[in-house]
Amino acid sequence: MLIFSEYNAPYLFAISFVLLIGLLEIASLLLGNTLSSVIDIHLTDYNCLATGNIGQALHYLNIGHFPALIVICLLAGYFGLSGMLIQHGWVTLWQTHLSNVLLAPASLALSLVAVHYTGRVFAPIIPRDETSAITENDYIGNMAVITGPSATEGNPCEGKFTDKFGQTHYLLLVPEAGKKFIKGDKVLIICQLSPTLYLGELNPWPNIL
Repeated sequence: MLIFSEYNAPYLFAISFVLLIGLLEIASLLLGNTLSSVIDIHLTDYNCLATGNIGQALHYLNIGHFPALIVICLLAGYFGLSGMLIQHGWVTLWQTHLSNVLLAPASLALSLVAVHYTGRVFAPIIPRDETSAITENDYIGNMAVITGPSATEGNPCEGKFTDKFGQTHYLLLVPEAGKKFIKGDKVLIICQLSPTLYLGELNPWPNIL
């Protein structure tokens, strides 16, 4: 099997994409920022990513616990490698290539599962602001500070808090009906609405905390 055969084009493109992202990450690091941090910050600006099926899908891929750019690269890398390996095996056995109409969706499905379990294994050891020292259920009852511009019912924004271990956690917060959060507000985390979204209320003890 020739690596650069036409039927390998989707998988070669995916692997090339990973290499390109690597070069862009190096370039952005030299400019004083990282592409992965920019993507993670902007993901929090889209409400649809926090709830519903999209939120569940992102949670399955460990986005929020794992840098989004790494998830994208893993997905593309697994897709490219699995597609090329399956094509190689098929050509070796049958002397003809497998239709990508069938193989590409299968490779994508395998990649999604592989990314999920890779994230679960390696996320705890990836350096980041969040920590696995406490679970998401332990967020409830903590006092967070709003870091996003503003939040209203159905329109969450980012907040952060520091746990008892001194680790910083970022999460999406939304107020109760008729309420509003603005940047700098202290917010008590009341309950979890979805894997990435929490309900909060303005600091009920402003004279104490």
